[in-house]
Amino acid sequence: MKSKSTVYRDLMSGVSHFIPFVVAGGVLISFAFLFDAGNASAASFGATNPVSAWLLNIGSIAMGLMLPILAGYIAFSIADRPGLLAGMVAGMLAKDGGSGFLGAIVGGFAAGYLIKFLKNATKGLPRSFEGAKTLIIFPVVGVMLTGLVMVAVNFVVGPINIVLNNFLQNLSEGSAIILGAVLGAMLALDMGGPVNKVAYLFSVASLTSEAGTTIPSIAMAAAGCSGMTVSTSCALATVLFPKKFSQQLKDSGKAAWIMGLSYIAEGAIPFAIEHPKEVIPSIVTGAAVAGALSGLFRLTLTAPIGGVFTLPLTNNVLLYLLCFVIGTLVSAFMMGALLKDHVEVEEAEFAD
Repeated sequence: MKSKSTVYRDLMSGVSHFIPFVVAGGVLISFAFLFDAGNASAASFGATNPVSAWLLNIGSIAMGLMLPILAGYIAFSIADRPGLLAGMVAGMLAKDGGSGFLGAIVGGFAAGYLIKFLKNATKGLPRSFEGAKTLIIFPVVGVMLTGLVMVAVNFVVGPINIVLNNFLQNLSEGSAIILGAVLGAMLALDMGGPVNKVAYLFSVASLTSEAGTTIPSIAMAAAGCSGMTVSTSCALATVLFPKKFSQQLKDSGKAAWIMGLSYIAEGAIPFAIEHPKEVIPSIVTGAAVAGALSGLFRLTLTAPIGGVFTLPLTNNVLLYLLCFVIGTLVSAFMMGALLKDHVEVEEAEFAD
């Protein structure tokens, strides 16, 4: 039986490989809408001029590859190179079969274990069969078995996706606020660690597709908005309260601006390491506030990633930015209130 850490490693292998596809696709689609801003009311918004249509097409292709890549590299982590093909097919079947993100994860693990089973089952074959294993048994038999499993996965997980999406879209105002606050707090708590990934994966799983179109998600908007506050608030705090931070953290703050606006929470790690008791409660509170406000305003996002580049994919850009700014200010001012001046801390250490 696999340990939890091994399962997490396999899952993160898929996530780490699919995120660049999400980022590239989301940014290009956002640019398509930005360059088409003058035609916001058109039925073909995002594709009414050649440049926007070109960007939208490329971005859609990149986004369309994310589920095969996710499932493929989960299977690759489990069964090495022979698992990649079966995993990618599982991801495509999940995409086309309606089970989406959750189905791709289940399919990736199923494909990996099936290929691993075939590898173990064919260990005793003579060396002359190595070519047959590589060219026929693993790819052909492995894909067939994976396809059979995905019939069941799509049958079971597809309706779950529909129920989850309906639940999220029909949340009461109070429930949406709580959901947003919890997601925001989880994203900030360990800054890219396991808790952060659980919240992110839940939010992405709330995105479903219908007739090739991604259905907007309240959960993803809360995650996208609150996730930006984590690193950005640390950067802002170094500007508003420079005496509270060492020169090293001030330098880290410059990079944290870019990381925060790009939806990368790891920019807060240097701050949390040096001042954990002050920084962690601050960024958790601010992110929770941003997420709760996003839920209150019932904001939605169609991109499976946050950051300024996906702003055009929200249903209300100004309110989305307002939630982000308020959450960022809450965290920054909390740090300013909780932290002592850096010089005073040094003097106290010398006095001891």
